[in-house]
Amino acid sequence: MKKLHPVLIALCLVLFAATQIFAQAYSATTLKVGYYNPKGAKAGFLFGGNYSWVVDESVDIGIAVDYFRKNYTEETTIAESVSPGGTVENEIRTEAEFTTNILPIYGILNVKFPAGRYLDYYLSGGLGYAMLFSTEQTFGEGGSKQNRFYSGFKWLASAGFMYQVGSRSSFLAEVFYDGTKVSRDKKNEAGAPVRYEVNLSGLGFRVGIRMGFH
Repeated sequence: MKKLHPVLIALCLVLFAATQIFAQAYSATTLKVGYYNPKGAKAGFLFGGNYSWVVDESVDIGIAVDYFRKNYTEETTIAESVSPGGTVENEIRTEAEFTTNILPIYGILNVKFPAGRYLDYYLSGGLGYAMLFSTEQTFGEGGSKQNRFYSGFKWLASAGFMYQVGSRSSFLAEVFYDGTKVSRDKKNEAGAPVRYEVNLSGLGFRVGIRMGFH
């Protein structure tokens, strides 16, 4: 949506300012993989990473990028045969293929709570911009292919723990709630503005490794 473009611009400006302010600060890189169940799409695996600057022993801020992809194929069994040797063979027709790609970019704030020499609990929040790319292809007579693009404001809250496994590395696990909704405007619509909206809010969990300053 055009009205949300300023959100992305503002986020970029804030992140650029942060890179200048914290250029000499300690930093950390985190890589994560997990499972995400959005309301408006089928559940699937989520991959992501973030780069953060350490403010002090309890707080760091940074930028994060995630990637979610889900493929779904609609198929119909149209025939079944059995060979003389007893092998059962199914003839399957692909009716349609659907692909969903979600790419959010957002700023993050992490707050840690020490629970021992090697263990920390943490809370994390994120604000940013999310993009959804959807492809729908049908086959057979009258088949077609449609590509759709949605965008919108993203917010995320998570809670988890980090366990130090090396001098500059920690294992982490977290649960999160994503409150994102994305939309696109309906073109050539007379009268009041109309839009299509996809609700991407939902729960998920992730594990990963943090490398750098603890």
